[in-house]
Amino acid sequence: MKAVTTAQIRELDRRAIAAGTPAETLRERAGAAVAQTTARLLHQRRAHRVLLLAGKGHNGGDTIVAARHLAAAGCQPVLVLIEPRALPALPGVEVRHWPCALPAADVIVDGLLGTGLTGEVREPYATVIRTINATGQPVVAVDVPSGLGTKTCVRADVTVTFGLPKIELLQFPDAVGRIEVADIGLGSDVETDIELITAADIQRPPRRRSAHKGDFGHLLIIAGSEGYTGAPILAAHAAARSGVGLVTLAVPRAIYPIVAAQCPPEVMPRPLETLSGRFDAVAIGPGLGRGAPVPQFDVPTVLDADALELPAIRPGMILTPHPGEMARLIGKTAADVQSDRWGIARQFAREKNVTLVLKGAGTVVTDATGKLWINMTGNPGMAKGGMGDALTGIIGALLAQGLAPLDAARTGVFLHGQAGDVAAARQGETAMLASDLIACLGAATA
Repeated sequence: MKAVTTAQIRELDRRAIAAGTPAETLRERAGAAVAQTTARLLHQRRAHRVLLLAGKGHNGGDTIVAARHLAAAGCQPVLVLIEPRALPALPGVEVRHWPCALPAADVIVDGLLGTGLTGEVREPYATVIRTINATGQPVVAVDVPSGLGTKTCVRADVTVTFGLPKIELLQFPDAVGRIEVADIGLGSDVETDIELITAADIQRPPRRRSAHKGDFGHLLIIAGSEGYTGAPILAAHAAARSGVGLVTLAVPRAIYPIVAAQCPPEVMPRPLETLSGRFDAVAIGPGLGRGAPVPQFDVPTVLDADALELPAIRPGMILTPHPGEMARLIGKTAADVQSDRWGIARQFAREKNVTLVLKGAGTVVTDATGKLWINMTGNPGMAKGGMGDALTGIIGALLAQGLAPLDAARTGVFLHGQAGDVAAARQGETAMLASDLIACLGAATA
């Protein structure tokens, strides 16, 4: 899905109005979308109380519409106006004016400030934002979290944005939370080289009823070393859960007995030193250790972890570094990488002619074209060992099934994050493990 600048979304808004869609209709659609998301959160919490905070701009207007819809749905909305503004009839909505005591609520809707903010947040909005963040309650942001990109910013759990995702939403994942894009009739006739990865981008090989395992490829995983026997098992298990027909797991002979004893029964373990055969794709690196001798295969390849060494990189490969590994590849620090994730990923992929997956919140996928795809599935519970090993297995499995490197990378990171979200819902972010994510791959792809 195209990601656009604020100027571009305003132009789409202008065109829609010029083509005959009244501004009031767009506002009604936006407010209804916010209300729908908010009502769903309330239902999940078996609650009814919702606090809506409206500023003077368009986001405030959308929030007022949302309050009316929530009241009609049987919720208990309290609408707080930060600045005076005319109101339509709002049956079932309690209206208050700032300054006032904010009532207890189960969900908060942030409609304070929008994309027109310049500079830092000023009073009284700064105080209101700090109050929202201090409640610890779920927050639904209207279009963008108020104060996005400033020192005083709402930390949203969900951002309901309109028409197309805005580029700045993809740059501040900690503030934005989950992005929901509501189609309010703006169209998408704009040019951009940045996209949000969505379910529409997912490529899955068709599975004929007469298919057999040979139709879905044979993946070789080269992984593991002494002290790192879990990584190859996780990668192989994730691959087996991702639709590939066969998985061979090659590990150094020194750890072969350990890995073979713990390997999923669907995976074929082999000592690396005696490896032979034909494969449709290769995944190299999880737990492998630096400098390990690795045979070369002229098939689609994904590199991870210690396999990410410049001499091993060939055009057409997929690379999956985290920020520290990316820093090692370019001779900079992880902080340097994090300060310019998009630019560094784009430059490296162009120079090396590879597909690059720069992991982290807002994973970046890019290739030699320089176009960027940003993934926003996933959650902080995935900041644990083994998650990258699982991603390598997933992408390798997709390559073996015949997906092009870019499609395998985009599909892999999206499904990996989606499975992580399912696992977090079941186990909680604190308790979930990489093995939980792998077990949820089926639910994520259903």
